[in-house]
Amino acid sequence: MLKNMSGIIAIITIIFFGSSYASAEQSPGDQEVYSFLKDAFQSQLSLGEKHHSLEEIDQILDPYFTKEYQQSFQKEHLFKEEAGYITYGTDFPTYYIPFFSYDEETKVVKGKDGEIIVYEFFASDEDMPSLYDDHYEYVKLQETSTGWIVKDYGFEYEMPDFVKSNENEREVSIVNTFSKTDVSLNRIYPFGMFAYPFFHSLPVTIPMMASHLLQDFNQKSFLVTR
Repeated sequence: MLKNMSGIIAIITIIFFGSSYASAEQSPGDQEVYSFLKDAFQSQLSLGEKHHSLEEIDQILDPYFTKEYQQSFQKEHLFKEEAGYITYGTDFPTYYIPFFSYDEETKVVKGKDGEIIVYEFFASDEDMPSLYDDHYEYVKLQETSTGWIVKDYGFEYEMPDFVKSNENEREVSIVNTFSKTDVSLNRIYPFGMFAYPFFHSLPVTIPMMASHLLQDFNQKSFLVTR
């Protein structure tokens, strides 16, 4: 019974380490950035709801975008009409905040001097007509004394260099995390005995092993009570 309980504890420990690493990929700081980007996107969309003066547009976009970014966005999407300026729907949303999913598919890369890059890989849907093949979209943000501000936009079919670097760092971090976990578990005999095989097939092995251990434990407990 002691061996079974040790195995169960080992499995729980592995799950804990894995879930801790996954949650660390999206920190509370990332959620703040996501919230900011959602608000920035809504500010852009609001320009298509009614006509505005240029002064009003500045007031709407200033909290979220640099002047240079605003000029690029307006050049692409702003139209002058008798009632004022307005934007229209478009199939080429350059300089709009990308349609991030804001989940594990959306990545945040921290750069130097308070810069961060938020990016996502967008796969083309074979079942739906699309103007784009598989591609990456991203925005660069700069931290200022008053908060974040969007300063650049990118669209690339090839994997950007900063994405390659980030993916490599994540792979190294995962290997290091589980290597440390493996060493810690093997210092205790029952843990090491159960832990190692699961690192290569966690999604399938853990539920199966837990089920068998719990079933065995319940059967032995029943025999003891008899």
